[in-house]
Amino acid sequence: MSFLNPFAPRRPRAAASASGQLKVLVRDTVGFDDDVSIAVSEVACRHSDCEGAETLVLIDVTAGDLRVLRFAKPAADVSADDIRAAVAGGRSGSQMES
Repeated sequence: MSFLNPFAPRRPRAAASASGQLKVLVRDTVGFDDDVSIAVSEVACRHSDCEGAETLVLIDVTAGDLRVLRFAKPAADVSADDIRAAVAGGRSGSQMES
């Protein structure tokens, strides 16, 4: 079920496309099955180390296992190497929280 907020600003099509591509990239890079839910959000970054946008990837593995990947860049700029570094605990502009 999804909720449509009529007051939310409209996202450009490119941002929606980048989110979908990032979901597929995360699933392929980490090796998650289709039963694992992945959500991608791109938000305005308030830290000086960001490029104006921050990408959050929420991964709902099981009922008690929710993981968050955080990237200090737009969704379109996140690479497979960034994802691997975040999952491994690397600090190259990304991190994983659970």
